Amino acid sequence: MTDERRTNQRVAAQGPCTIRDADGTERPFELIDLSESGARLRCSDPIGAMTRIHVAMNLPGPRIGQDADIQLETVGVIVWSHRTAAPADAPQGEDGAFYDTGVFFPELSEESAALLQAYVLSAA
Repeated sequence: MTDERRTNQRVAAQGPCTIRDADGTERPFELIDLSESGARLRCSDPIGAMTRIHVAMNLPGPRIGQDADIQLETVGVIVWSHRTAAPADAPQGEDGAFYDTGVFFPELSEESAALLQAYVLSAA
């Protein structure tokens, strides 16, 4: 039996994403999947669980019912980050590894929540 805690459907997503941690350091990430309450990101460095970050990602306009792409910005909390086998095109860290990282969005505005819901529903 698996311990599945997700309550929202995840859908494949792609594209660049930027996070900024508490000290202002910005890092690029690759968006892997997205739900109405969080995302899985791929990066070259691990981030400790419970770290609060600022997330910025572009949502494609046609996929969310908009004429133009929308940049979604929100607070995120790292839930987990673990080393995983890297595909050939993955961003690799100094040790040749890369990390998948789970992020929960605890403070979504109503507008951001609606955009994420539209994104997820467009893939269903």
